[in-house]
Amino acid sequence: MKESEESAAHPLGRIKAKALPDDVYDALLDMLTWGTLEPDTPLSIDGLAQSLGVSPTPVREALARLEPTGLVRRSVRRGYRVSPPMSQAQMYELADARLVLESGAIERSMRHADEVLPDLEAAFSRHERSAQELLEPGHENVHEYVRRYFEDDWSFHEAILNHCGNRYLAQAVDSLSFRMHRMRQTVGIGVSDVSVAVPEHHAILEAVRRGDTAGAVAAMRFHLERVRYTVSEDGTPPGLWRPHPTD
Repeated sequence: MKESEESAAHPLGRIKAKALPDDVYDALLDMLTWGTLEPDTPLSIDGLAQSLGVSPTPVREALARLEPTGLVRRSVRRGYRVSPPMSQAQMYELADARLVLESGAIERSMRHADEVLPDLEAAFSRHERSAQELLEPGHENVHEYVRRYFEDDWSFHEAILNHCGNRYLAQAVDSLSFRMHRMRQTVGIGVSDVSVAVPEHHAILEAVRRGDTAGAVAAMRFHLERVRYTVSEDGTPPGLWRPHPTD
């Protein structure tokens, strides 16, 4: 068994022998999004099946389902591999797409501010708590605290998407979540910016509390422009972003 697949087996354990295909898919997705499988490494269907305690068939099916997410890639002769680290251009375009989509989502969600506010307040409380726990020293299993932090961070954005009133807009943003994990793995966005991400979420929440649509959109744009700034080639500050790096 390859080293990457041996190490992947430890945090996950073995799936029951008659696991549903969704169980195998979820297990592989977990390995890919949380960095258990290193970028650009080959994926042996037989090796993964052995480490998970299942037959090769559900592994093969799960990898085929994962290919459209961009987390794995397949070639005719080489089989499946974990996707390589994202290029700077790819990260720029991803951050830019998220900025456009989520700015529109929060503007539409403000039409139902009284409905989104309770969910957003609850999501912010969870995110703030998980950030505080992550920053506390002496964790034996930092991986779990990092996971919880990212999940609560995304839940804050989901609270807005769930009330934007446009299923296609919500689905479009959700489809980017897998690639956001890849971007975090490439440049380390997320854990290192806890001290600014939480205040930025709070600024969004405060604007929603005031019923300030323009303020909510501006706060969301600033929050996501910072991510785009982090992966930029020329270091253009937030608020002064050029529409395209070649313009």
